[in-house]
Amino acid sequence: MSRRARNPLSVVVTAAGIGTALLVVAYFYVNGVAHRVDPQSETAITVSPRVPVLSARRAPNTLSTITRIDRLDRALTTVEGRIPNNACLAVNWMDRSMLDVRADTAFVPASSTKLVTAAVALKVLGKDFTYTTNVHAKMDASGTTGDLYFVGGGDPSLIRAEYPSLEKYATTAGTSLEKLADAIVASGVRQISGSVVGVDTRYDNIRFVADWPTSFYMTEAGPLGALFVDDGMILGQQFKPDNPALAASQELTNLLVARGVIIAAAPRHETLPDDVPVITSVTSAPLTSVLKDMLVNSDNNTAELVLKEIGFAAKKTGSTVAGLQTVQEVLAKWKIKDVVMNDGSGLASSNRISCSAFQKILSQEIDVFPSLLAIAGETGTIRDAFTDSSVKGSLVAKTGTLSGVKALTGYLTIQNSEPVIFSLVMNEAGIDNKSAYRPVWYALSDALNRAKSTPSLEQLIP
Repeated sequence: MSRRARNPLSVVVTAAGIGTALLVVAYFYVNGVAHRVDPQSETAITVSPRVPVLSARRAPNTLSTITRIDRLDRALTTVEGRIPNNACLAVNWMDRSMLDVRADTAFVPASSTKLVTAAVALKVLGKDFTYTTNVHAKMDASGTTGDLYFVGGGDPSLIRAEYPSLEKYATTAGTSLEKLADAIVASGVRQISGSVVGVDTRYDNIRFVADWPTSFYMTEAGPLGALFVDDGMILGQQFKPDNPALAASQELTNLLVARGVIIAAAPRHETLPDDVPVITSVTSAPLTSVLKDMLVNSDNNTAELVLKEIGFAAKKTGSTVAGLQTVQEVLAKWKIKDVVMNDGSGLASSNRISCSAFQKILSQEIDVFPSLLAIAGETGTIRDAFTDSSVKGSLVAKTGTLSGVKALTGYLTIQNSEPVIFSLVMNEAGIDNKSAYRPVWYALSDALNRAKSTPSLEQLIP
């Protein structure tokens, strides 16, 4: 069952009627101006309009919009027949529902789930929120400390300089671990008679989400923790350690040794004593930059750590459960239904989100999200898609992929106009194969592009 936009002819007739009324008002106004009397000379000043008052040339923007709405509506008719039975599609433009195919039915959204995580993070944390990673130590006059405590603040973007070159989609807003190492040396540390001690007590120690298949562990995401460097890796090692705080401490140890700091013992993972002061810290980029990397690159670890930070901020508990509870509370306030989330990244196949819910999220975040999403044919998870399409560079979206799941949700940006908002979630065996989903994606993008096609002035003249 689909719900089409209102008859485009009736829209045109209605809008034309409104336009005529406006032109009549304009006629009397201009007529009054054309025959007004100069109080000094009492001589009538006659002004001849260059364009007839009732000409369609006086309302080109209105008629252009009506024409583009009609074109989009007609083009979407061809897309509707391509949508699998187990899928939803919704298209909205300028507060009009242009197409609704099972939009209120919730489907497995895969990584499109990150849009909900991002929207709630902006609400709970604020767009200017930053993560802070602290270093604590008791240092004597010679620059010697016992243990140096490396305290995680939940920053998912803490990286070494080499790491982006190893990523499929490079981090662009990383927090420099080298900068922190330099700051430690600048603070006066010359020798550590103990260890670099990783502290990750801001969040719980649950490293993976219960709803994930174990095959996703270490590869798609995790192990998770509040002290997290290079996605939990140690550069030069093939496998991730089980403990991300210990891995992070090893990375910092390596950098400090390279800077001449003498360290007596191997890294450890413990809690922070109460009486050890902060000697330096490093701050992340603003939340919007972190979320942009998360959405453009579909970074699962970032999504899960952002969800834990949501829980920490709202409930003083840095856990997936607390984060998910907060998400549902915020969605309820926004009156958004049809959302079942069991993680923040979309790796859980038990998640369910409707296209209608996505449309509401996208509409609500229309001033922020377009700049945070991957650009068709250029960046992130759609850099290799739409490379030969007319929407290259103007369609921005979040993808979603699991076995039997493919999603594309975002905007078609239009110069000097509101973007077209669309949500497509398909659940069908084999739909994640390029040969299955690409034809649907391209048909949809070609239809959406009709909203960009501005008719010439001559085409608008009756």
